[in-house]
Amino acid sequence: MPPYNISSYNTDILHGRSSSTAEEPLKGAATLEAEADDTPATKSRKKKAAVAKEPSRFVKFFTDKRLQGAIGLLLILCAVYALIASISFLSHGADDQSMVDHMTIEQMTGHTTEVRNIGGPVGAWVADTLFNQWFGYGAFVVIAYMVLVGLALIKVRKCNFWALTFRSLVLTISLSIVLGFAAFELGAMTYWGGYHGYAVNALLTAACGDLGAVIVSILLIGIVCYVYLNDLITVYNAYQRRMEIRREKQRLKEEQEAEIQQQVAKEMESDPMTPSEQHEQETTDMSDTPDLTFQDIEDETLSETDEFVKSDTEDTKAEEVTETEEIAASGEKTTAEGGPAFLVQKGTIEQAETIEPDLTTFDPRAELSRYKFPTLDLLKEYPVHTNTVDITEQEENKERIVRTLQEYQIAISKIEATVGPTVTLFEIIPAEGVRIAKIKRLEDDIALKLKALGIRIIAPIPGRGTIGIEVPNKAPQIVSMREMIASRKFQESKAALPMALGATITNEVFVADLTKMPHLLVAGATGQGKSVGLNAIIASLLYKKHPSELKFVLVDPKMVEFSLYSKLEKHYIAKLPEEEESIITDTSRVITTLNSLCLEMDQRYALLKDARCRSLAEYNAKFTARRLNPEKGHRFLPYIVMIVDEFADLIMTAGKEVETPIARIAQKARAVGMHMIIATQRPSTNVITGIIKANFPGRVAFRVQQMVDSRTILDRTGANQLIGKGDMLISINGEMTRVQCAFIDTPEVEALVDWVDSQIGYDHPYYLPEYVPEGGDAEALANMTDRDVLFEEAARAVVDSGNASTSSLQRRYGIGYNRAGKIMDQLEEAGIVGPSQGGKARSILVDQMGLEDLLHGIG
Repeated sequence: MPPYNISSYNTDILHGRSSSTAEEPLKGAATLEAEADDTPATKSRKKKAAVAKEPSRFVKFFTDKRLQGAIGLLLILCAVYALIASISFLSHGADDQSMVDHMTIEQMTGHTTEVRNIGGPVGAWVADTLFNQWFGYGAFVVIAYMVLVGLALIKVRKCNFWALTFRSLVLTISLSIVLGFAAFELGAMTYWGGYHGYAVNALLTAACGDLGAVIVSILLIGIVCYVYLNDLITVYNAYQRRMEIRREKQRLKEEQEAEIQQQVAKEMESDPMTPSEQHEQETTDMSDTPDLTFQDIEDETLSETDEFVKSDTEDTKAEEVTETEEIAASGEKTTAEGGPAFLVQKGTIEQAETIEPDLTTFDPRAELSRYKFPTLDLLKEYPVHTNTVDITEQEENKERIVRTLQEYQIAISKIEATVGPTVTLFEIIPAEGVRIAKIKRLEDDIALKLKALGIRIIAPIPGRGTIGIEVPNKAPQIVSMREMIASRKFQESKAALPMALGATITNEVFVADLTKMPHLLVAGATGQGKSVGLNAIIASLLYKKHPSELKFVLVDPKMVEFSLYSKLEKHYIAKLPEEEESIITDTSRVITTLNSLCLEMDQRYALLKDARCRSLAEYNAKFTARRLNPEKGHRFLPYIVMIVDEFADLIMTAGKEVETPIARIAQKARAVGMHMIIATQRPSTNVITGIIKANFPGRVAFRVQQMVDSRTILDRTGANQLIGKGDMLISINGEMTRVQCAFIDTPEVEALVDWVDSQIGYDHPYYLPEYVPEGGDAEALANMTDRDVLFEEAARAVVDSGNASTSSLQRRYGIGYNRAGKIMDQLEEAGIVGPSQGGKARSILVDQMGLEDLLHGIG
């Protein structure tokens, strides 16, 4: 029996491992080892080892930030001085040449030598050394290198020192030799490539002739192009993107100008003025009337019609108010012709410019027509490493995989590698007669040979006829949210609710449509990327959808994950009218909100039934085409996305009260544009029940610790073999894809939310229908003799304030929601207020005199 290593045994004990064969005999040895560690000699050795590990004073001196900053500043100053001297050398170098060749140190520091170089004798000597004695015009590369290193030392610009040094050296030497060859062949009087280029070309010509020198020059030009190819491609792509943005802006500007011209022409045709009316309008006092201007109109025919003055008579104002009220009652949130539109945000009132609406179609974005979508500058740009896995690492992994398979008598005919952001996929084609199950059993053996954190074998890869072995990269790459949003696949996506989730193994942007899923289940262990994934989903939707087209219902039992999104209340948040907080954190309020969403779903189905439509898209298309009458309750319906961050906590506290409405919404709400995303870090069967799994075909699994958790989420293994930090498996309709989740940090989320919050929003959030729990309350309320003691006082308060809502009664009298709801229902039964209208406030049906008569009649 081989001897057992005492130190390894202690390590096993610390990690909870044991050896059944050697545990008992070695307990005494382990005790002796532990006691020996406390001897003075051992302590002295440990102290010496710790001192040896500390950096020396020499290293500390050169790693000091202040010294690095001083060296960087000195390098920049020296580079600037050398640049000025070099530029002056190009003009006066020939005049100073004779003096520079015989100049001594005393002459440099004295006043006896007169040179024409701006940098003086020292500058003339430095320029002569760089240009004549060294690299010729390649000296400018040396100067640029000094500037970049100096900027890096003073922390102005980040750079890879060794990569910069290598690139600068290649460019300097190549430029010197190529220019030296040109000067040598043309017989130039000056050394374009310096003495270095001249000497190398003279040696090449003598040894290999002119043909050899030409070949070497072409080879060096190819090397420079290869080294700087990626940089040139990046610059070219940036230029192309800038030109595309400029062309797009120009196109939008031309479209806006054309639209303005058409609207002005329509207004002039529809409302011609007589000369007397025009003269009377021109003499009207301009200070008392708001004017409407159209800027950037280049057409000369419109230069005299830039300003339209609205009539200030009282009759016209009354007509405008009446027309505005009629349009608001019909559900079309547009202003009357010529009337100012007021949009409220943060307690301020701002007057917005209004344009005569196009009566042929309804624009849901008209009320927030000035809303601007977030820009890419809000997201952080991470450095892109194109070669995350070098060729050497790929070849070594290939050899190890092949060697391991050969050890078990498994022959393969081909192996190829595909490098992804965090993992590399090795596709192998086994030889004839090899069983796939035999390869799948070698998963642990291959992981041992590759020294990897964990591998995943896909046998076979669907649609390819190969077997895949996914191996984690030693240097994983960050997939930035900015890169995903800026991708063409996301920008050109026609999906109703597109989500840019991350990058696949083949470095393709993975964009999924939430309406096709139609609900999403997200699960994974703590710290594996669930919250970042939810933030990526929300950011994708904010970049793509207008506030009039999308509303969120955010549930955050942990109270900290979604708190940043509370600023979206006036733009993207849907909630109950009586809710004070825009983010739901109380479990009891979650139950009410879920039941309210069920009411919203039923109301939407009633609208679709009346419109004879089968989906939200068909209904909204009819409404925008003005084929549905708003007076019959029809309105534009936005998508509603409910996101629950910690679903397990809701199940533990509420159980069936939460599961039942979620199941109803998951089963029926797809057609009316309501979708759910629930996330949990405890994917056990009592949390993710069969009802939930059956109605959530879209699954996202981050890393979990146990195989049974992976089966609970995905109905298969694989999530337990992920490497974490955003590595996830996405299952959509049974198709599995491995994706590295896009990373969006908290400062990026804050910047995105602040961008939306800084713009004009609606005067209130999107209100969900008020929900009154069942229990026979309606029958009890029918008898007005049993009305609440606060009934009369609440009735007077509602009529006086003009605000009929349950939340106002709660705040005024400090009562609960159920009692306030009963009072509001009693007011409805008495004919004081109208019925609930979902997101709209109740209408008040009586005035103060009528109220008193009504109360005396009831009494």
